[in-house]
Amino acid sequence: MVIIVTGASSGIGLSIAQYLGQKGHKVYGISRSKVHEKNVKSIQADVTRFDELKEAYQEIFDIEGRIDVLINNAGMGISGSAEDTTPDDANYLMDVNFMGVFLSTKAVLPHMRASGGGKIFNMSSVASKLAIPFQSFYSSSKAAINIFSEALANEISPFNIKVCILMPGDIRTGFTKNRKKNEVDSECYKNRVDRSVSVMEEDERNGMDPELPAKIISKLLNKKRLPLYKTIGFKYKIFVLLHKLLPAKFANFVVGAIYGFKKEK
Repeated sequence: MVIIVTGASSGIGLSIAQYLGQKGHKVYGISRSKVHEKNVKSIQADVTRFDELKEAYQEIFDIEGRIDVLINNAGMGISGSAEDTTPDDANYLMDVNFMGVFLSTKAVLPHMRASGGGKIFNMSSVASKLAIPFQSFYSSSKAAINIFSEALANEISPFNIKVCILMPGDIRTGFTKNRKKNEVDSECYKNRVDRSVSVMEEDERNGMDPELPAKIISKLLNKKRLPLYKTIGFKYKIFVLLHKLLPAKFANFVVGAIYGFKKEK
């Protein structure tokens, strides 16, 4: 299969690209920096720039004659209070995490129709269902991906193009180190932000193997029917189920108790 992976230079994206390349697929890694991997063909493009994506996907289609799979993985995070997040930072995160999915999908769809169908995997997060305090814009961007993907799935189903929303929990990657933090958090938030981020980072450092999403995608590639949602990680499946079953206010209270630290020490 001819597979495109965005955000392929590091983290989950790199693991996915490496794994699928080793399985014999023709993998193209899209990122702003060069990907130096034997089984991954690197094309430099920014997911926030439609013209770059359009040119890159046309190049791939011209070479291969088809595009079978798109894995929209590129993303970033911001931690800190919503009040202290700058508009520029919030806009940039939404550009990368959400608009990047839209622009990448927009660029690939004509080629997938010409190929007779395809599969699109959009990397969301358990945080799209469990809104994490002090990661409000990250959670918002992933929730937006969910709704966009649900609508998209119905729009493109007549063209034999399937959509799957991947929702991993905590995974050990460089994402932890690379997460952007607010330059300043007001005194009224600072202690709670520090404690919350400390819990998040500890969870991520002890998280799942970054190869796990790659293995799950690999299994899904040959299935005729894709699940609309695929939660990655057993305990996270339980969390998402409980969130669905519990009253919304109580579920949000529980998440707040874990990450919100409503009372100062």
